[in-house]
Amino acid sequence: MKIIVRNNGSKRWESADLVRTKAEAELQGLLIESPFLIPIDEIREGVSPLVFAVGEFGLPGSGNTDILAFSADGDIAIIECKLAANPESRRKVIGQILEYASYLWGMSYREVDSRVQRLRGKSLPDLIEEAVAGEWDRASFDDGITQSLANGAFTMIIVVDEINDELRRIIRYINDCSKSAFSLHALEVRRFQAGGIEIIVPQLHGLSVKPPPPIREKWTRDKFFRALSENVAPGTVTIVEDLYEWSEDTADRIWFGRGVTGSFTFHYLKEGKTISVFTVITSGKLSLNYGWLSRQVSKEVLGQFHQRMTEIPTFRHIRADFSKWPTFKIGDVFKGSEEIQKFKQAVEWLRDRVGSDV
Repeated sequence: MKIIVRNNGSKRWESADLVRTKAEAELQGLLIESPFLIPIDEIREGVSPLVFAVGEFGLPGSGNTDILAFSADGDIAIIECKLAANPESRRKVIGQILEYASYLWGMSYREVDSRVQRLRGKSLPDLIEEAVAGEWDRASFDDGITQSLANGAFTMIIVVDEINDELRRIIRYINDCSKSAFSLHALEVRRFQAGGIEIIVPQLHGLSVKPPPPIREKWTRDKFFRALSENVAPGTVTIVEDLYEWSEDTADRIWFGRGVTGSFTFHYLKEGKTISVFTVITSGKLSLNYGWLSRQVSKEVLGQFHQRMTEIPTFRHIRADFSKWPTFKIGDVFKGSEEIQKFKQAVEWLRDRVGSDV
């Protein structure tokens, strides 16, 4: 591969020299800092890019993965970096990355989050929220992570500075001749330099002829209520229908998630900023989004909102832990019209305090 470059304002083209990676840690550092360099959309059309990565994620009974990376939708990528000069860049690394996947499979979301927090000092959702530019659906992420861990639906990527035929052949065989939830790929990352310009050329290997995994499509009102009706009693459906119709009239925006489990979230907008109040899920649960509200409104306003919530008898047990997302069964907290009305009044009170753009 030859790379020809030219600086702006110059008429002269020059050849970029191949830069040899001296250590696997260079590849690791590059991808931890910029996980979006991995062309994940080539593996599954419509999937969101990897936005956050953590190095040396420990797996009890196995070892440390070089990199564990996440998308905003809860997809998980296991990444191992090897130099072409390393004999492990052939067959041994295949067994290594499959072993890591087998130990990650079935691990709980809470345990993954706890390990990330020990490594980076913040929770995984907090780190994802910081990495995402724009709107992000926490409920969809939580659901996606849970599903990926339960199903072992990981994207495994072996990153090399130069691909070899043996690795390419093994990866193609695994993807084309198996019916697995996971996929295995090699990413060849070649680096070039010309003058003061450094160029990175990532090339993905191991794309399968099998149909790609399904895209996580955004939920709609009709799809949401069809799924809800299959999961809960008619009485709960009636309550959610009432909440939804009121939300259409009251919220600045209703945001549908992309998770395997359907959800819609009640949003206010203030100066272009999202105020995420609560989320309703097709499992028949309602989540108060204290964890987001604590970053979006003042402590005083959130404290007063919490007080109004706990004045509703069925909500009185909520703790004033504003780092959490307290979640309830809708049938347990909305036993009659009085609880529903007081809930609406509390949410409307919040609108008046944060100020709506609409």
